[in-house]
Amino acid sequence: MKKLFFMLLILFLLYLGIQFAFYWFSDGQENEYKIKKDNNTFEVKEISDFDNNNYLYEIKIKETLFSFQIFNDYSKSSKVLTDIYYYNEDGYECILPIFKDEKIFTDIMCMNNGSLIYYHNLKNDKIDTFATSIPLYDKNNFIDNSESETKEGIKIYKNNLIDNHYIGLTNYKGFYNVSKEFNSLVYNISLFSKDVYNQKLGSFIDNYYVVADYNEKNSFNKINVINLVTLKSSTIVSDKAISLDSYIQGIVDHKLYLYDKDNNIQYEIDPKEERIIRLSSEIKYYDGKWSTMSVKDAKDEKKFITTKVDYEDSNYAKIDQTDNYYYLYKKNGNKYDCYRINKQNQSGLIYLFSTDSLELINYVDNYVYFIEDNVINVFNDAIGIKKIIDYKEIEFNKNIKFNVYAG
Repeated sequence: MKKLFFMLLILFLLYLGIQFAFYWFSDGQENEYKIKKDNNTFEVKEISDFDNNNYLYEIKIKETLFSFQIFNDYSKSSKVLTDIYYYNEDGYECILPIFKDEKIFTDIMCMNNGSLIYYHNLKNDKIDTFATSIPLYDKNNFIDNSESETKEGIKIYKNNLIDNHYIGLTNYKGFYNVSKEFNSLVYNISLFSKDVYNQKLGSFIDNYYVVADYNEKNSFNKINVINLVTLKSSTIVSDKAISLDSYIQGIVDHKLYLYDKDNNIQYEIDPKEERIIRLSSEIKYYDGKWSTMSVKDAKDEKKFITTKVDYEDSNYAKIDQTDNYYYLYKKNGNKYDCYRINKQNQSGLIYLFSTDSLELINYVDNYVYFIEDNVINVFNDAIGIKKIIDYKEIEFNKNIKFNVYAG
């Protein structure tokens, strides 16, 4: 009997070891479970991607389905959704999911007439009452902090700046570099002795701003490179003069490609290595793979296509994709309304914000920087919409560029 007991114990421990190994080395799991609260039953489907700290949820309450994602390192834990607050009145169904360690990763999500919207984009007194009744919820976390200060001629909402984010914003003499990591919040990097209305030969690439020396006339030999994080500046020198009648074709593998239309020469610029290379007589073109283009196409400023969106919908003026989401922009008067769906299951369409420009949009991690009414704003599920920089020149100069780098 004792021998049988030890054999069973060994088999049990072996089983636990196999289960632990399977769990520990697993890339993710799919779990279905139920959460019951206040006479409601929520059917939860949780798909976890441990490598990317990504949890995708489908929550069904009666006939309504909420789909969303959160991103947090739960050390390969599953079933981390622990509680759900629910509101259903006057055509609105709202939920606030609560996660392990009493964490909140999104604002209250509300469904109305089949459309999903965050509470911070709503005005509804009854939902206000529901929100204030939730012990862990503080709506101030999703409300914009309007406190600002003016430095170097731009208004900065310092309390809304995101940790380790560096914002480059062009001006007529160079560009502004803004970050809460800097002692003075903003540095005005002066590069030119005269006003340059359009820095056509300038581009943000990774943590660098790369721009031609506009102090020269007609052509240039020097290219300015400024590190957005360290503020270090350097100069790349070309042994051959490059015409100012050139254009930036695109960025591939952290290198910038520039074509000189006057001299029919293509250049590869590597800001990290501080190097410029004059390419061969064949003009390279990148559209998912390298090929060549004709001189006519090059002179017509046919640019590289470096990103292809694998989701189509003709109802939207533009669709962008990131690692986790599709962002869909619909024309609405003089603005564009931004919606988002989960890339993994192409569901969870939710309205996020409105923007004035389809060009001045930056995606950094799961933050989105966009322009509305001359203000650079940032959106993230955990903070709502916050003002970052008020820059009046955006209204008058459509050539303004900005970029955000996460350090």
